Amino acid sequence: MLASWVTQASFEPLGLTIAVAKDRAIEALMQVGDTFVLNVLAEDNYQALMKHFLKRFPPGADRFAGVKTQPAKNGSPILSDALAYLECEVVSRMELSDHHIVYSQVELGRVSNPDALSAVHHRKVGNHY
Repeated sequence: MLASWVTQASFEPLGLTIAVAKDRAIEALMQVGDTFVLNVLAEDNYQALMKHFLKRFPPGADRFAGVKTQPAKNGSPILSDALAYLECEVVSRMELSDHHIVYSQVELGRVSNPDALSAVHHRKVGNHY
């Protein structure tokens, strides 16, 4: 999924929160104890990956077909073109009206180019996707 809201939530242990819409299929895979990788895209090359993952995929389709990846230690895919990645484990969740806030601890990670800037996508309006 493309995450709209990712925020650092703690320093020790290092943790972050992600807002996940309740109607997203990925929501079922972000339960307490589940693991995932947060890939951070670079400012200068995020457009193609963003467009790829914004497409609608039929049920059961391989969303990573045609995208260069490598496996993380937790088994999740790391995007080869990512600026950085964080291997995370879901620790807790908070239910809101149309989203869950998922708190995860960072287990491992890597930055490929500390001088590069991360991508930021600004929406024209904030009340819908």
